[in-house]
Amino acid sequence: MTERQNEYEEIDAEYTKEKKQLHELEERFKTLEDEYQQIMEERRVAREKREAAERDMSNMVKAATTIQAFWRSFKVRKALKGRKKKGGGGKKKK
Repeated sequence: MTERQNEYEEIDAEYTKEKKQLHELEERFKTLEDEYQQIMEERRVAREKREAAERDMSNMVKAATTIQAFWRSFKVRKALKGRKKKGGGGKKKK
C-alpha cells in the first residue's frame, strides 16, 4: 500500500507542477491574445480607411473624366458651329 501511496504522491506532485505551468502559460497567452486582437482591430480600421480613400479617389477620377468628356464635346460643338457660320454657302454660280 505504501508503494501505491508514494506513486500517487509523485503523480500528484507532477500534476500540481504541470498545472502551475499551464496556468502561467494561459496567463501569458491571454495577454498575447489581447495584444493580437488589438493589432488585428487596428489593421481592420486601417484597411477600411484605405479602401474608403481608394473609393473616394475612384469616384473623383470618374467625375473628372466625365467633366473632361463634356468639356471636350462642348469645345468640338462650339468649333463646328463657328465653322458653319464662316463657311458662307458652298458653290458659286457662274
